[in-house]
Amino acid sequence: MKSILKKILTVEERVNRLRHLSQTMNSFESYLSSARDKDVAERNIQVAIESCLDIGKILIAIHHLKEPSDNKGVFMVLAESGIIETTLLKFLIPMAGTRNILVHGYDRIDDALIYGIIQKHLSDFENFIQQVRSHESLDGVGP
Repeated sequence: MKSILKKILTVEERVNRLRHLSQTMNSFESYLSSARDKDVAERNIQVAIESCLDIGKILIAIHHLKEPSDNKGVFMVLAESGIIETTLLKFLIPMAGTRNILVHGYDRIDDALIYGIIQKHLSDFENFIQQVRSHESLDGVGP
């Protein structure tokens, strides 16, 4: 469980960094004009997504769940097993694809998508973590 907690703390830290970034931006245009803000946003989203995937893979191994065929499948297996709510798949499945673009297709990054994640979807990362914590009885357990 210690490795899951470490990953949870990573997601929480990255979401906090993204929330701080979102509070300092005035507009999409200001985001576009700042290479630094774009780099910070992209890297923190990538790490948050990868940490969520790692959490999912650890849970799949611990609970001996079916092996997913890809990263999107990690979240689907968690939902099928009741670890997370299926409503979260609306956010998590596209995030697995976003992670692939951030890592492998960096020349195809959609700035509007990244900006939208920062402005509207940080709570979805938090919901994922809350549901994992609740399912695994991790509340109050330190790293």
